[in-house]
Amino acid sequence: MEFITEYWPYAAALLPTVGVAFLFYWIIRYMMEADRRERKALADWKAEHQKNDGESTNSSSGMDSSSHG
Repeated sequence: MEFITEYWPYAAALLPTVGVAFLFYWIIRYMMEADRRERKALADWKAEHQKNDGESTNSSSGMDSSSHG
């Protein structure tokens, strides 16, 4: 029991620091994952729109292969 009473003040002093460090790690990790998901979604969105723009440009120009036959 003497061990607990002797080292409790040290543990009590370090506990808030460890708690804040854990919260900081968790928040930063969540922000990084959210940024990664957002960048992937934006890249997917841009790729889809570039693909759609390419298809609409080919069909609207009248230069497709079926009209030259």
